[in-house]
Amino acid sequence: MSAPEKSDVDLYVGPDALAIDVWDRYSVRLSMLEVGLPFLFNFWHSNMGRSAWGLLTGTVGRIKCGHVVTLALDGDAVLSGLVDTLDVGDGDFGRGEPILAISGRDALGPAVSGDADPTLTLEGRRLSDAIAAVYQGVGITPDIGESVDPSAVVSRLRRRAVRRGRAHASTLRNDAVKASHPRVGERAHQVVERMCKQLGYRVWTTPVEGSGRTGVIVDRPRSGGAPSHTLRRELDVSGRVTDRSQIRWGKERTSNAAVPTAVTVFGDKERGDSPAAKVAREVTNGFLLTDAALQRVVIDPPPQPRYLQSRDATTEAGAHNEAARVCAQANEGFRRYDCGVLGHRIEGKLLLPNQVVLLTDDVVGIAGERWLIVDVEYTGDRSQDQRTRLSMVPEGALTIIPETAPT
Repeated sequence: MSAPEKSDVDLYVGPDALAIDVWDRYSVRLSMLEVGLPFLFNFWHSNMGRSAWGLLTGTVGRIKCGHVVTLALDGDAVLSGLVDTLDVGDGDFGRGEPILAISGRDALGPAVSGDADPTLTLEGRRLSDAIAAVYQGVGITPDIGESVDPSAVVSRLRRRAVRRGRAHASTLRNDAVKASHPRVGERAHQVVERMCKQLGYRVWTTPVEGSGRTGVIVDRPRSGGAPSHTLRRELDVSGRVTDRSQIRWGKERTSNAAVPTAVTVFGDKERGDSPAAKVAREVTNGFLLTDAALQRVVIDPPPQPRYLQSRDATTEAGAHNEAARVCAQANEGFRRYDCGVLGHRIEGKLLLPNQVVLLTDDVVGIAGERWLIVDVEYTGDRSQDQRTRLSMVPEGALTIIPETAPT
């Protein structure tokens, strides 16, 4: 197996960006499918390094709930979040030293639990302006951008100041919003997600250091172009894993249990003689007929039709769009691959969501396929190597078809 690449891990906490670097354990998850994800950092009692106990727990400058934290790997910011829980001390007879545990959620956490203002008028506004207006109600000032694949490898210069998140490039989204108002009781992020999906975008978060704002990526899943990484678990003729393999464990899951073979959408009226009541459009799920799918599912599986009524399907084109969108959403869960590698970088490049990788796993039967990373979890402690867990879907599986806004 290939040797892991060790990263310097730093946590910056509070308004003065107190730097902490003596770790007991950390666990951080990044995703392009969810926001408000939890993080956990544990520190052991130490009077050395930048985590001296007096700095962490003293009456002056101590860490507090509500403080902003930023995690950096080799100087590159990968997570910004808010502390919501602090556990300090020792709570076990067998534990010889106190521990400080810091936990919370990523920077969009407040938008997941806080409601949007239902009096906001959104329809016709620029998407960037509408997102800012919704998030402002939960105290978030967004820095909206597109997803950027960090192509440069990490410098060997260590212990430098934290840099702006490399996965984000500020940009304006000028598409006109279709949604009219937030619904009463609708969470702020639900509103933003609804606006973006109607226009064919996904939303996730990333650090944007030095701006005082929260990085919000509004973009489409990456497809095409050169892969960011090559990941492999190869077997030699004797069945042993080769030395150049990085994957320590891997598992593919294929399931068509919730995947329809065809979707039919009917018009917006259940009965009657109006033109809209007669609209019906069927879409066959062509994803099940791709070469990769036919290697895992029989060509003539038992039919799983789905019939939907939609008030948006006032035309045949609208009905077709609705049916295709339902198929695309179901196809996201058809194939998934999870694996673990040592270290947080491969050949110097950080592993991040929305990267395309060229994947080979001889154990599960994947040979040189292009997959999209959708979820990354970094973990480490002082007794083991740094580890990264990756979740992926086939390239093209994460397709968002713009929705028709309700009339």
